[in-house]
Amino acid sequence: MNTIFENEPPEINRVELNLDELKNSKHEGTFNNIGVELLKEAGSYTCVVASILPVDKRAWSRDEAILGGLLVRLYKLLSALLDQTCQHRRDTTAVIGRLAFECVINIQFLIKNADPEMFEAFILYSLKHERRLRVTITENIEKRGGQVLPIEKRMLASIESSIKDSGVNIEDIKQEKWKNWSDSNLYIRANDVGLGKAYLGMISGPSQSVHGNWRDLQFYHLEEVENGYKPNLEWSMPRPQLLFAIGTITVDTLIKYLDYLIDNGQKQLCDKLLDLRERIVLADREHERYLSSRQNS
Repeated sequence: MNTIFENEPPEINRVELNLDELKNSKHEGTFNNIGVELLKEAGSYTCVVASILPVDKRAWSRDEAILGGLLVRLYKLLSALLDQTCQHRRDTTAVIGRLAFECVINIQFLIKNADPEMFEAFILYSLKHERRLRVTITENIEKRGGQVLPIEKRMLASIESSIKDSGVNIEDIKQEKWKNWSDSNLYIRANDVGLGKAYLGMISGPSQSVHGNWRDLQFYHLEEVENGYKPNLEWSMPRPQLLFAIGTITVDTLIKYLDYLIDNGQKQLCDKLLDLRERIVLADREHERYLSSRQNS
């Protein structure tokens, strides 16, 4: 595919690693700082790659827009993750990190299983809420003998517009037509793209924070005292492992996206991404060394 950047891509600053500083660090904050800088670089590349458009029409087709839109979503989630990390709010970084990881899984799965029926199933599954809402509104109108409330008129118009703009018909929004997507739950999709082992740490655990389950309350929002619990209104300090993990899989996803979008990708850009990945892995390795040294001391 012939492609063009929507805007001239900016030069992205390369984050330099000071390995001596990392090796001699006595505080985990050093690793948080470098993790933030490396993820900022990864986020910048995500923004650049998301700006690539077909040269002939300078716009994505609907199926291309699914992948492109997910990539833009990933960029915004990385920005939010960095914001909450820099505000020292580990409680919410767990939520955002989980959403970013799901986004990465979906991008990689759709790239690997790129097929018109799969993209169609993704859209139809996403529109099932509109179909159910439309049924509910229609039933309420029938119970009133056909009287349509102004709010119902607006809602029905919005639903019809969403369906039309998606390039499908209301009759298509049914389970047998979205099976290609719905039958592959998030774990199946993660396993399919080689991220099954990471699923437990990046999806299952953080899902506790997404849904506010007991472990999330116990870990972040409650303080255990002698006769029960008290509220804990303080924020927890983020850890660098999440930054390194999200940074690594983001870079891997960008390379796969480039290879899918453009024959053989863009070598110069891919080389820079591989260089970034190597630096993230090095920083992560030094952090593991730091944790081991503390455990053994």
